[in-house]
Amino acid sequence: GTKIVGLKCGLTSYAKMKQMGVDSPVFGFVTDYGSIAEGGEVKCSELIHPKVEPEIAFITKRALKGPGCHIGAVLAATDFVMPGIEVIDSRYRDFKFDLKSVIADNTSASRFVVGGRSVPANEVDLRTLGVVLEKNGEIVALASGAAVLGHPAAAVAALANHLGARGEEIPAGTLILSGGITEAIAVQPGDNVSLRIQHLGSVSLKFI
Repeated sequence: GTKIVGLKCGLTSYAKMKQMGVDSPVFGFVTDYGSIAEGGEVKCSELIHPKVEPEIAFITKRALKGPGCHIGAVLAATDFVMPGIEVIDSRYRDFKFDLKSVIADNTSASRFVVGGRSVPANEVDLRTLGVVLEKNGEIVALASGAAVLGHPAAAVAALANHLGARGEEIPAGTLILSGGITEAIAVQPGDNVSLRIQHLGSVSLKFI
């Protein structure tokens, strides 16, 4: 069976909320089946209409629990951050859905890759990190970490508070994708996608 290997925040950038026509984040999980090695291949034949999003991934060293979780608590509980690319793939035609529908679809989770450098969260200002997403050598999206709710750790705090309201927590050692920093970019067979995040290095995927 498929094993859950991490959690994800979705629709956390203002660009994504506008693109999808919603006004609040959503949360889901990522699985071992969806994990791709750095520089690895994604088979488009297994997908419907994939898109890619640049992400900042968090790895926790202590449990996080709401309510009342905030950015400072997230940073204190984070072991390190690293760049990641999420491949989203909605079951809904043209990615048109309401909030309940995207939650039912596990927030369009499909594949993901993390890589680059593992950097302690207190060594960088996640708000101001420059983010460059390239497809086939061409820049297709630019942003900074602040595009995610003003600070990527705010998305993780929102997840902790969401779980806390249900009597649950984010365990230590959890991988968390903090949400797409830019709008999602469509991909097809033959595309090579690379993400570079200032101070965190780069990560890439190939689509076949």
